[in-house]
Amino acid sequence: MADLFNILKVTIGPKKLTARVLVNPGMPLMTSEDVEATARVYYLAPAIAEHLCLGDAGSKFQDCMGHTELAHLLEHLTVEIMNETGLAGTISTGRTRNVMGDDRLFDVEVSCPDDALAIGALSSATFMMNWAFLHHDQTPPDFPGTVAALASLVSNLRGNAAEPDSPEETEEEQAFGAIDTEGAVVEPHDAEGVVYGGAAAE
Repeated sequence: MADLFNILKVTIGPKKLTARVLVNPGMPLMTSEDVEATARVYYLAPAIAEHLCLGDAGSKFQDCMGHTELAHLLEHLTVEIMNETGLAGTISTGRTRNVMGDDRLFDVEVSCPDDALAIGALSSATFMMNWAFLHHDQTPPDFPGTVAALASLVSNLRGNAAEPDSPEETEEEQAFGAIDTEGAVVEPHDAEGVVYGGAAAE
């Protein structure tokens, strides 16, 4: 079965990661097309509702979450995962923009204090949304466990933590490698940004 998203390209700059994201044909484009799946994402990470989101519907993501692009939901979930690790700095930001000429193609930007953190969060968010929209009959993702695993991975890469007790990878840790690479505050919704507990997304 096809995935919800196809990550076509990931570009990492000095301050942000930009992912060119295709919402695959046949998949819902807007959260309002599958409100139950959108609710599953919310229940995994309820803090996304309180993100400051400078969109037309209101000042918080909850004001537009019921009718916004799936790529915008992906952005907020990615930012929240980064924020929850405690390793993203004081402010985490995000922005989602539609690519002109294709209503299924988006550039999703997130602040990038650490390459592995941003990529891991994006990969994990993609995994969680695939579950919510396509595979909810399977075991739900462990959001706290995913955050802890990502925080441990990034800390280990930074040389700030001891080796893990077990050499076995969790399902979430395996998902971190799913993207082939070349708090939350979000900016105005093009679909764009959010701010929450030191994080922002649009």
